Amino acid sequence: MFAMKNKLLHSLFLLLASLVLATGARAQVIKFDYYEGLIFLKVGVNDQDSLLFLMDTGANASAIDNTLADKLKLKVTQKDTVEGTAGKMIAQMVKLDKINAGKAYLNDLTVTRQDLGHMVAPRGQKVSGILGTDFLKHYTVTIDFLKHEINFLKINLDERTTMPVLHFTMDNGIPRTTVTINGAVTTDLRYDSGASLLPTNTVYINITEDIFQKLKAIDSTLKPHDYFKGTGIGGNVSLPVVGARSVKNKNGSIDAIDIEMIVQPRQGYFARKDAVGFFSNNLLEKFKRVAIDFNSGIMILGPGSL
Repeated sequence: MFAMKNKLLHSLFLLLASLVLATGARAQVIKFDYYEGLIFLKVGVNDQDSLLFLMDTGANASAIDNTLADKLKLKVTQKDTVEGTAGKMIAQMVKLDKINAGKAYLNDLTVTRQDLGHMVAPRGQKVSGILGTDFLKHYTVTIDFLKHEINFLKINLDERTTMPVLHFTMDNGIPRTTVTINGAVTTDLRYDSGASLLPTNTVYINITEDIFQKLKAIDSTLKPHDYFKGTGIGGNVSLPVVGARSVKNKNGSIDAIDIEMIVQPRQGYFARKDAVGFFSNNLLEKFKRVAIDFNSGIMILGPGSL
């Protein structure tokens, strides 16, 4: 087991090293703060550097805080509706001349401006913005949860690897994959890196009320044993927590037993008939290192296990 684990570690190291070498000067390792299951990194906006941003794959539009928008004297170009876990809000849109994470950058990106003062941040810092998939989708992103390092690479991943591969599609700009819960109910889950959770060895997934009812129809013993409080766009929500025997995808790259399910009430996005649940960094961190190719819909998972 130890020899196999070392072999897998070596394989992923070679994978990440080859990605970096292939991109040459474009590659740059960036350190990030990992706090309550969230990735915070320093981002530049126009002529401002070292601004704290949350990397959020659950946001298809990046955002900056109202205070920063005022400081940069950004003019509102339009308004749009932003939908979250607890409701909807009207957001103003502004255009950034440039936004960069290390050497990775985009010009002329239109983002929302919001009051981000309520957001969780490491060591009392203030969040200046959210780095969404409108930026991330232009790169292959490697995340090292052990070293707290992230890389943005201009290269596509090759799924012909000995490492576990998770396939996904982009659903309105957000990664989405298919799993089966308790060997009985198949559903899709989005990857939402903006969903926080305190450190734990337990795997959590968030499911819709409809999926919970389908599971309960098969197993009437399924009942909440705890309740979490969630905060998002639109307000606060009370979240039932229910145990599940397993969650697995078709090729077995996700295969976990004795997990916990957080049931999302029918509010905000989850009031929609086409709503699906999600998993967060809580799941991916168990693999220690991951590489995500947003363009190809491929996620290569590291040497850990669920």
